[in-house]
Amino acid sequence: MFNIERWQEIFETIRKNKLRTFLTSLSVASGIFILVILLGFSSGIQNGVKSQFESDATNRIQVSTRVTTKGYKGLNPGRRLQMTNKDYENLNQKYEEHIEYKTSLYNTWGGQINYKEKQGNYRIEGAFPDQQFIENATLVNGRFINNSDIDGSRKVGVLGYQMKQDLFGDKDAVGETVILNDNINFTVVGVYTDPGGTREETRLFIPMTTAQKVFNAGENINRIAYTVKMSDSFDEAVALSAAMSQSIDQDLRTRFSVAPDDRYRCES
Repeated sequence: MFNIERWQEIFETIRKNKLRTFLTSLSVASGIFILVILLGFSSGIQNGVKSQFESDATNRIQVSTRVTTKGYKGLNPGRRLQMTNKDYENLNQKYEEHIEYKTSLYNTWGGQINYKEKQGNYRIEGAFPDQQFIENATLVNGRFINNSDIDGSRKVGVLGYQMKQDLFGDKDAVGETVILNDNINFTVVGVYTDPGGTREETRLFIPMTTAQKVFNAGENINRIAYTVKMSDSFDEAVALSAAMSQSIDQDLRTRFSVAPDDRYRCES
């Protein structure tokens, strides 16, 4: 029920305490403003973290090697640690029961790709078929690399959507031929999108075996990527991923004879 006398009393109090009313109003307004800023900041962090995780599978483990910084067992620092197909096969066999998807990778930056009068420099990445799921890539046309491509070292490739737009525009790219480094023809078999955005969509995936031959890599690989089989319990899945990462780390320390406290020899 509306009580006019109560409202008259409120306005009279405000009139008699102008400074106190102003300061109170200022405090409330400042509090609301700060709350809005904090909520926006929190949402920004949440969205940023989400965008980082959604670009790849959240249960992913990636293994790569660097250069040693310390001497160990008579070996000098500054050694480049080079993984090979054999390292990949050994890790696959040892952790088979925990692995969901797997791939070794060999990539080069700045490979020149030509299509008729269009050209650009892109990342060329040799991979196995499971890379599609490890990267959370979604095919918008055609197919991804398959085992027949691997076995036959076929010169086929899967374009990122941004790369396809750069070279082909609205034209269908599947079935067309692109030229790598002015002398190697690749047939486009698919186009993918990636939740990581434009940067992730400026890559050309080719069969791992083909990449090793084209770039004269022999048995060498740059990286290994896995996804760990998920458990019904999130905490158990996290614990398994951490344990597997640490175990792989130790395997590589032993394999390459690296000092236990050399932080920069590999990462997983």
